[in-house]
Amino acid sequence: MDLLTAPLPGLYLGLLAFLLDRALRRWWDPVPARIWGAFALVLVILFGSSLFLGKVLLSVDIVPGIRTVEKLKLRSVGNSLQLDIPTQILPTMAQVRRQVKSGAWPMWNDLAGAGMPLLGDPQSQSLQPLVLATLPLSLPQAAGVTACLRVLLALVFFFLLMRRQGLSDLAALFGSLAYGLGGFLLLWLNWPLANSAALFPLVLYALAVTADRGARRDFLLLIVALTSLLLAGHPETVLYVTIVGGLFALVRLFRREGRERLRLVGRWALAAGISFGLAAPALLPSAEFVSQTLRNRQVQTRNLRIGHHSPFHVWRNDAAREKALELTRQRFFPVFASNVWGNSRYHSYWGFGNTNEDCCGFVGGAALLAALLAFAPRKRRFPQERLFLGLAAASFIIAIQVPSVAMLLRYLPMMNQSASDHRRMLLVLCLAVAYLGACTVERWRAGEDRPGRLAVTVCAAILIGIISWGYLSPPKPGMNDLLALRHFSMGLGIATVALAALIFFRRSPSSPGEGGREGSGEEGRGGEGRRTERLAWALAALVAIELIVIHRPANPLMPKREFYPTTPVIEYLQKNAGRHRVAGLADRLLPNASAIYGLGDIRISNPFKPDMYAAALGPVSASADSTEHILATQEHPLYQLLGARYVIGRVRYKAAEGQTSVFKEPGSRIFEREKVLDRLFLPASTEGPRGKPWVDWLARNPDFAARALVLPSPDRSPAWKAARPRESFVEILTLQPSRISARAFLVEERLLASSVYKDSDGWRLLLDGKPWPVTVANGPFLASWLPGGDHRVEMLYRAPGLMTGLVLAALAVAVGVVWLVPRPTPATPQPPPAPSA
Repeated sequence: MDLLTAPLPGLYLGLLAFLLDRALRRWWDPVPARIWGAFALVLVILFGSSLFLGKVLLSVDIVPGIRTVEKLKLRSVGNSLQLDIPTQILPTMAQVRRQVKSGAWPMWNDLAGAGMPLLGDPQSQSLQPLVLATLPLSLPQAAGVTACLRVLLALVFFFLLMRRQGLSDLAALFGSLAYGLGGFLLLWLNWPLANSAALFPLVLYALAVTADRGARRDFLLLIVALTSLLLAGHPETVLYVTIVGGLFALVRLFRREGRERLRLVGRWALAAGISFGLAAPALLPSAEFVSQTLRNRQVQTRNLRIGHHSPFHVWRNDAAREKALELTRQRFFPVFASNVWGNSRYHSYWGFGNTNEDCCGFVGGAALLAALLAFAPRKRRFPQERLFLGLAAASFIIAIQVPSVAMLLRYLPMMNQSASDHRRMLLVLCLAVAYLGACTVERWRAGEDRPGRLAVTVCAAILIGIISWGYLSPPKPGMNDLLALRHFSMGLGIATVALAALIFFRRSPSSPGEGGREGSGEEGRGGEGRRTERLAWALAALVAIELIVIHRPANPLMPKREFYPTTPVIEYLQKNAGRHRVAGLADRLLPNASAIYGLGDIRISNPFKPDMYAAALGPVSASADSTEHILATQEHPLYQLLGARYVIGRVRYKAAEGQTSVFKEPGSRIFEREKVLDRLFLPASTEGPRGKPWVDWLARNPDFAARALVLPSPDRSPAWKAARPRESFVEILTLQPSRISARAFLVEERLLASSVYKDSDGWRLLLDGKPWPVTVANGPFLASWLPGGDHRVEMLYRAPGLMTGLVLAALAVAVGVVWLVPRPTPATPQPPPAPSA
């Protein structure tokens, strides 16, 4: 069966590529067969094993705390930087797929911590077309096909964008390979921000084609592009793409006059409005939820920190200036030399952040040389080339953190919401460098205003000097184990720049009869033209080879049988956990990974996790401010509150008080806890915080079944005690992600407490079918005071903003149909036939 299903991802991707090609040929601009062949070759080299041989695009040695590399008897081929993939991205993808396939809206993730919004979590990509397109495949196959689709879209639409700008096939191919195989897309390939990178050229191409032709189908493409971008799942890069798209559209408008300009602005605005409406069912819940997240607090803390200083204080303080300049230096070199500070994949990196963060702006020596040549004075520029010259310079200055720039950006709305100190601006730099490089290659190929040999020599010397300077700088003490990698990378970079310079030295046909700019094959006329075409192919191959050699190891493959294997530990938990949650200590069963197996985990690894929940687990966490979640305490009353029945630790751990060792295997041991509360429970008493922070109260409460923390209210005292605590009970009847049904038999008024996170106004409670007020207890958890009696309780979650989003989506569909669907032309009445003689 595996032999039969192994090629399915490749066949499915081929089907999608075929449909894309047919659509482009019929309605937009075609991609020549030889260019499709080049793209196919690149994809097979990068992902052939996952497309046709059954491998999975996930690192072997970071399978989350289940099975080690040593036990697999495989060499370490993983990339520890991709820890987010098995613990954040794939578990949320599994939850979305599980709920969508069951016919439900993916609104609530009940398996992450005490629950958190799924539709409101941008990182879940709940409605992202590139993710939903792979629903027919299994999860391991879908992950690889989604990654391939991202690269394919980037290659195809960057090529079409450059062709639309007047470049030839081979120049456009050069630029598309530089961007599609560049660092930003391939290093972040499995993260949501790769959606923004993949859709970036599509958005620009759609803007260009609507400005040039403006047919209904062109605006439909723009709506699809903008809607997909808004659903990308990474707000920061979506903002950057939107800004660049707006500038691109503004420059295009300057070519129009008067009423025609206003008409185009109006149609663009209408397309943007329809796109927002279509994306509103995900955007509005996200907007409601993001303010509650850890990421939002971290951004606010960062802005407060840098806001204490003047933007120019670094220039007045020697220590601050040296520190800022060193930061700029550490971010400067990776743009030109990817492995200059070592490589985090091999656990030896001495740069500012890590390989993904610092080196994702690298697009290869050939593209850098060509882009640098574009800055030389030219008689004539291609459309929007000056815009991208400015974007390249601005994004470079921002991304490498030139002193004072980040502090100045805090005064700009939305730009002050960066959680990465604007390192994501390297996305704009990648696209701008590829764009400018393609323009240089076209000038050289056409023989018109081509780069002179002196300019080529100077630019190549500058690049080789920067590459050598970076690689020859000594590593930090104790990090000499990557000297071979650095020497190889330096040699590859210098050789690529030198070979590209030699190709640019070659003369190109200059007369219109020998080579033209509009066609793709006219340069083949005559010996010189054929030689130039071969050299242009060599340039494209040069940029592709260097980028594949540098970036392909970033996405290692693993055998399908090791994709979240069901080990004895997992089997035991699946059979016995039931409705209860589990807790993995240290690196045992890393956070969120249990969701793949249908197990709830009290931990959440996610920058968008609820900040109040992260604070609640602070007493048992190694770091409450980390986007990851590592438990540092084997036993604590908080586990009782959260319904953690089983704790998974290393095999050497001993049972703590209140725990019993119930299962072990060579790598792990399972402990069963005595005190466990169900998802809904009835505490025997309540009290107020008494002047203490609620987090401190949670940390010190020894028994959550005996007492709960409630906030004072005008009509109720927080101090309360049940008169007959043992005679009431609550029984859960149905436990679904967005719905909990229960029977509550109460002999007196009782507080119904829970270990369910109360998200804004999303949760509703129905008591015997009628709405009933809710409150919070024990900090951020859902609760409600119920009267005595035998009641049926329904707790329902509806994502805040969803209904408004659905209304906007319906309105957007209606407006789009009226605007874009052509009306049937009434038949012209035919005159009656003349009577026969």
